Amino acid sequence: MATSTRCSSAFSLWRTAGVLAAGAGLLLAGLQPAHAAETTPDGGYAELPPAEQSQELKDAGLSPEDLQREEALERLSRTTNPDFYTTPAQLPAANGSVLRHEASVFYVDPINLIKPNAESTRILYKTTNARNEAVAASGTVLKSKAAWKKSTPRPLVVMSPGTQGVDDSCAPSRQLALGTNYEGINLTGLVNAGYNVVVPDYIGLGTEGIHTYMNRTDQAHAVLDAVRAAQGMGIDGISAKTPVGAVGYSQGGGATAAAAEVADSYAPEIDLKGAWVGAPPADLAMTGKHLDSKFFAALPYYVSAGAEEYGVPFRESLNEKGQVRYDNIRRSCIIKAVVSNALVQSKTLTKDGRSISQMIGDPQMSEYLQEQKIGTAGRHPSVPVRIAHSVADDVVPYQSGRQLAQRWCASGSNVSFQPLVTPTHLGGYVEGLPSALEFLNARFSGQKQLSSCWRL
Repeated sequence: MATSTRCSSAFSLWRTAGVLAAGAGLLLAGLQPAHAAETTPDGGYAELPPAEQSQELKDAGLSPEDLQREEALERLSRTTNPDFYTTPAQLPAANGSVLRHEASVFYVDPINLIKPNAESTRILYKTTNARNEAVAASGTVLKSKAAWKKSTPRPLVVMSPGTQGVDDSCAPSRQLALGTNYEGINLTGLVNAGYNVVVPDYIGLGTEGIHTYMNRTDQAHAVLDAVRAAQGMGIDGISAKTPVGAVGYSQGGGATAAAAEVADSYAPEIDLKGAWVGAPPADLAMTGKHLDSKFFAALPYYVSAGAEEYGVPFRESLNEKGQVRYDNIRRSCIIKAVVSNALVQSKTLTKDGRSISQMIGDPQMSEYLQEQKIGTAGRHPSVPVRIAHSVADDVVPYQSGRQLAQRWCASGSNVSFQPLVTPTHLGGYVEGLPSALEFLNARFSGQKQLSSCWRL
């Protein structure tokens, strides 16, 4: 009965979010649409008849109003005061040290009608990237106002967000204040359940430099150091002894998985109780080939932007048209980037006519992507993990999640693998919300997790 109630509450929240998003779309209907139709004709989304464009949007869970809303909200998000995100001249030695913090606001909806039941604080903290360089990262701490009725200490949950984009304006800590972050509904469920929550922005998303999208080490460190930062702020009820759970879907699933498998070595003092991993892009080469020239074709370019930051040449292999698209993608948040580049054939954007799928095999890119593969080289979580993945995921292949479970199982981890039945990536996200809440409740209640490894 309790599980049924949680499921009902989660889906009720999603229905509310849908109504709010639709309302925002109507309010913004008079604005100019996003630039999906302004791209160079090349047989992509912009070249489809209007009826087929509408069907493609519908299949992806989007609408024309979403595009108009994205354009307007992206302009709004650029007005956020950038001074907070500037890295100090000197960084402390300790990872997770808080560099700056300030009270912030968090709205679930873009018309700012609903505030979650939590106090919101924006943070800037020190972390370390894959080059072992000290860098600053930003995030948000949410102190729940909901009653905690259990005898155990109130836990802290680190919620790693899904793909937002790579431009600084897309950072969750910026968008939460505007009510434009789709993860707001997930966060609302967590704080209403009584959890304190910390949300990392990841390295380079909001702060200086390029966001190193899906870089395994960068994301793992940003997640674990966000926990350290939240525990070191002196917030009542959050301390170094606070039990911690980790959740995330899509990019957030990859970040959560990466953090879970290095937690013992990178942050052994964190009392991590478990990790819920939704639709993880654990094998970027597999995912990139799956997305090439399809509706979500922009996402491999996000990965390539992160790879370039680590010395992998990519932009130089694109022709003039490809470079224009690539630069626009790097300046866009997720919805605009996806729709503006949907169905564009990647071989029309390269100097030598090769596709993204073929370029993935280039030595430097192949080596970089292999380094980002989660669950290799003996890395595995020591805490219980649940991997949840839709069998009909249209963005991250189902096998990406299943094979990660198999790799972790082979290393001795306690893995619960949950196939989700709702079609599409978005559908899996919705179905996964109650699963994450149930998983957290079980871990913090001290229940033993039954492993699925025997059937994988």
